[in-house]
This record gives sequence, C-alpha cells and structure tokens, in this order.
Amino acid sequence: MMPFWTMTLGRLIFAEGHIVVPYRNIATLAGGLVIPLMVGLLIRRLFPRVADCLAKALKPLAGIFICVIVVFGIYANLYMLQLLDTMVLLSATCLVLLGYAFGGTAAAVMRQSWPDALTIAVETGIQNTGIAIFILRVTLEQPEADINTVVPVAVAIMTPVPLFILWVLQKCVLSRFGICVAKNAEEKICPVACIEEGQQHNSASVEKLLPNNNDMPVNWQFSSLNNVTTVQPKIRIDEIRGRRLSIFDKEHKRQQDLIPRLEKIEVTYEGLNDEKTTLVMNKGVSTPYNCAQHINEQLLKRSVVAEVNGEIWDMHRAIPADCTLKLLHMKPEDPHQATLVNKAFWRSCSFLLGAIVESAFQEEISVCLHSFPPANVRSGSFVYDVQLNLNDWVPSQNDLRQIAASFQKFVRQDHIFQRLDVDSSVALKMFEDNAFKAEQIPHIATKSSTGRSVTVYRVGDHIDISRGPMIASSSLVGRCSIAAIHKLNSKLYRFQGVALPSEIHINHFAFSVLESRARKLAKSRKDS
Repeated sequence: MMPFWTMTLGRLIFAEGHIVVPYRNIATLAGGLVIPLMVGLLIRRLFPRVADCLAKALKPLAGIFICVIVVFGIYANLYMLQLLDTMVLLSATCLVLLGYAFGGTAAAVMRQSWPDALTIAVETGIQNTGIAIFILRVTLEQPEADINTVVPVAVAIMTPVPLFILWVLQKCVLSRFGICVAKNAEEKICPVACIEEGQQHNSASVEKLLPNNNDMPVNWQFSSLNNVTTVQPKIRIDEIRGRRLSIFDKEHKRQQDLIPRLEKIEVTYEGLNDEKTTLVMNKGVSTPYNCAQHINEQLLKRSVVAEVNGEIWDMHRAIPADCTLKLLHMKPEDPHQATLVNKAFWRSCSFLLGAIVESAFQEEISVCLHSFPPANVRSGSFVYDVQLNLNDWVPSQNDLRQIAASFQKFVRQDHIFQRLDVDSSVALKMFEDNAFKAEQIPHIATKSSTGRSVTVYRVGDHIDISRGPMIASSSLVGRCSIAAIHKLNSKLYRFQGVALPSEIHINHFAFSVLESRARKLAKSRKDS
C-alpha cells in the first residue's frame, strides 16, 4: 500500500508532485519484516516447546532492546521535540481520539461483537506513523523532511496516552470499586478469556493478567459473592493437594519397584492403509506415547488416545504384553472410534473443570468435588458437580469468564494425564478429606477386574478418580467456554462448559451456537 499511497494521496499533499517511490527500500523493509515472522511461525508450528523456551528467553531481551531504541531514539532526535507546540500536540491528540472513536463507531454500526469492536477501535486509533515518517524522510529534502516529520512524531507520542490514562484509572481508581472499563476476547482459542467484569484479553495478555501461579490461579474474588454468606470454614486446598500428591508419588514408586527387570515385547503399530510397523518396547514400562515417539513427530502431536488390542487406551498407560496398536486423533473415520475419542475428550474436559473449580474460590469458601457424570456428548456440555458452602449464590457472567480464563491458562501448560491404578485402601486414604469420594470408592472398586482397585489420574497438582481413558495432554483442548452454573440443591452446583479440540477451528457464530446449547441443564444418568 505504500507505493499506492505515495502515488495517489501523496500527489495531493506535495503540490509539485515530484515524488520518487523508493521501491528498493520498501522491498528491503518488507523482507526484513516478513522473513523473521515466517521463521517465528514455523518454529511455533513445528517446534512448540522450542518456541516456548525462546519466548521466555527473548521477552527480557526484547524489553531491553525497546528501552535502548527509545532512549537513543529520543536522544538522537531531541531537536525535533523543540519543534513541538501546543497546536501540533492538540492536533495529534484529536487525531488519535478520533481514530479510536471512528473505529469503534464503525465496528458498532457493522454489528461487530464487543471484543472485535474494541480491537478495531484500538487498531484504528493506533495510527501507523512509521509509514508516514518513512515516506516523508525518503521523499523530501532536508530540512523539510525533519520539519514535516514533527506531526507524525507527535501523533506517535500521543497515541498511547489515552490507553495509559484508562489503564491507570482502572488499576488505581475503578478497580477499588469493582468497576472495569475494558473488554476483550481471545480470537482463536478462547472466546471468553476474561479476567474482570467487562475486561477480556487476547492470547498474549491473558497469561500476564492472570494470578501468578505455576499451575492455576487460586483464590479469585467473584463479584457475585460479595453479598453471599458462607456456612463453614474451608481446609486449605494446597495442603490437601500436597498430601494427595505425596501418596500418589509414593504408590507410583512402589509399583515401579515391583518390576524386577525389563522384558521386551513386540508392539505392532497399524497405521494408514493397513501399514504395519513392529516396535520392540519394554513390558510394563513403555506406553503408546513412547511408541509414537519412535514413529514420527506429527503422529505424536495428533494422537489423543490409543487402541491396544481393540481396547481404548491412555497414551501414557504402560503396555503389559505383545499387542497391536492404533493411535487415534480427533477426526477418525470409523464412527465407533469417533465416539470413543469424543467421550475421552469430554471426560477429560470434565476432569480439568474439576481441577479449576477446586482452586478458583477464596479460602473462606469450602469447595468439595462431588463427581462428574459419564461423558454424554449429546448433552452439548461437559460437567462437574461441586458442593459449595454458599447460600443462594447466583453466578454472574463475569464469574463464568473468570473460570474460563483459568481453564484456558491451565490447559495451555501442556499437562499430561498420568494414570495410576491403586488399591481401594490407598484411594480412601488419598481422598479421606472428601466425603463424596470416600463414599464412591468402595462401589467403584467392586466393579474393577480385581474387585479392589480404583483408577486415579493426576494432572499438574490435581488428582481425581475416573475410570478413563483420558486424552494424552491438556494442550489438546483448544477453544473453551464455561457456559453455565446450575444449582441442583441447597449446596450442590453443576458447572457446565463447552470446548473444542485444539486442531478444530470454527467461527464465532458457530461457537456461540454451541455455547447456547451448553447453557441448558445437562441431565446425567443419576438425574434421570
């Protein structure tokens, strides 16, 4: 667009019209921008773990680099500030404010969603002063180039001022009264990644604004709880999880020590077009995930669950004997396999929802996980029933967005689902603080093959009971929303959400239809 702008509007601005389009400079700048972007996108696409490591390392370097540019840029062009006067600054401020107002108004007239309207307003208000400065520099002789560059420089200086004032106002004034002024949504992954009432954030800013915790945010203040009374004190969730983790790790180590020596087994992998590959793996140690590591990286990333001798199987569950292996992704052609994969995905989302809700409330509110009904894809939502010591809590949309933001951040941390079959006595000790789980464990154990075992899963620092199987990793969960929280009785609440696999993308309207369906109270077998 730069040559086009120069040869059209540029001729009206520069009366003489003697303008030389700097095609070589434009191509150089474009290449300097596009090539690094393409390299970064390829690294993110092909080597996500490397990209995460690079992002962590480059953030402080980028901050230092920006500071250096700003300091030396101001120093080198200090003379230009002397050319600024009241009229120039006033004109620059009006241009910026009109840009915000025009962009937001146009988006509203076009009936864009609030998150999109906000984005359009900000992008319109942030004028691309770099292009203006570049064109003036390369088309005018000195000193006219410096004199005319004063205006876009003033615009660049004034552009962040309104946003900075709003940010200070929100953080220092309005937040004290529970009032927020901004709202945004994640475009591709989480449409409701919102932290405060009326405030949402894009994928880059969600992690910055969430509470700083290695696994998940805890002790959030939901706005709708201000006038709700609690019934009894709460045991600290970090103490409960620490004790469960200790029991889990001890039992896992004990089971590993029971393996006397490594024995080899043959795993026949059946791929596309009945292509077969025989792998020699370790009995009772190697998992379908390990098998996928020996085949190819793309298969490793896409595999959700496995099929071992025709039985649906966790990707991180050890293989006990010679077998045939199939690795299933989220779009299998076989209808039966598709049903099994969908149920595993829905079940895993319910498990993750329990992990988030258990740590989402403040310490004075007791949260006791009850259970999540068997996965029912037709219901349109994944669910978890939770007991809260609250009287007459009516969750707000802000509360739902807070939980969704916590859910989204947690799944991005790429936690694996670690399965462990334990004796019912170990399970009872692990969940002795949860009356519901303690009551369910003996009944669950009687249905196991041994009549005494219970299957538990660990994700991050959260442990819960489930027969499984689960998906390979939390990162396989993509776009998500917490659609509703229904009160079942005086203290029991049903949390409901909807999510898409990370490799499946749909537009906002289609996802809003799924959200609307997920808001209806999901009936489980125990309800009917």
